[in-house]
Amino acid sequence: KQMNTNYTGLFTRHSIWIDSEGERGEQLVLENIDIVLLSDEQLKLLIESVLSDCRFADISLIDRDFYHTEMYSCDFRNVTFINTVFTKSEINDTRFTSTRFIKSNFSNTELFDCDFSECVFEGSSFISAGFWNSRFHECTFTDIDFESAYFENIGLSDVRFIIR
Repeated sequence: KQMNTNYTGLFTRHSIWIDSEGERGEQLVLENIDIVLLSDEQLKLLIESVLSDCRFADISLIDRDFYHTEMYSCDFRNVTFINTVFTKSEINDTRFTSTRFIKSNFSNTELFDCDFSECVFEGSSFISAGFWNSRFHECTFTDIDFESAYFENIGLSDVRFIIR
């Protein structure tokens, strides 16, 4: 897929911002976009970005880095994450439907008011993650590390936990 030129400047400034540890450039803020519009190179630069009302559908994200990313009111449908880093991210009011998380890292991530339906979590880490007011419906957790994770006001329905 070709690089989306509508966002080229934003990603260039974000790359400079990351490389300079926030001294130069500008943090990436994406609002109300369909993530399929982004090129593979742009998808690699979502680290430490702010995503608001973004849509992710029918996509596989392998070896992606969402480290320290803020997500607000995003929608994930039929997405597969493999070896994806969400460490130190803040995820708010976001919906995950028919989404797979394989060997993904949510350590020190904070999740507020999220909705997980028909999701599969496998071989993933939630070490020191925090969950507030989140709901899990028809989800399967296989070989998950919840060490020191915090849960408050969580809804669980038709959820399975499997340890191999």
